[in-house]
Amino acid sequence: MDQKVIAGVGNVYRAEVLFRHRIDPYRAGRDITPAEWDAIWTDLVALMREGVRTNRIDTVRPEHTPEAMGRPPRVDDHGGEVYVYRRALLPCHVCGGEIRTADLAARNLFWCPTCQDT
Repeated sequence: MDQKVIAGVGNVYRAEVLFRHRIDPYRAGRDITPAEWDAIWTDLVALMREGVRTNRIDTVRPEHTPEAMGRPPRVDDHGGEVYVYRRALLPCHVCGGEIRTADLAARNLFWCPTCQDT
């Protein structure tokens, strides 16, 4: 969360990319391997490019879209389909467990304790 190291990704993409890579939000950045970092960075670049193109933040993979899962679309001021961001207490799209939230460094964390148990 120390933005002296890297800044600009934002809370939505941070929460979502950690979910997509099964990384616990409490895991120290120094414990991220070079391979994990490369995968996270590649994913963020693609997600953010798509966000610019569509003017919305969608982070769910095709198999987890409302159409693919037969679920209603997300209703939120931010729009877009997400896994964990602002979904506290709702069921995870992947495992069905409850999405959690907490504060860390004056930011809201959102994560699935089952999917992000690494």
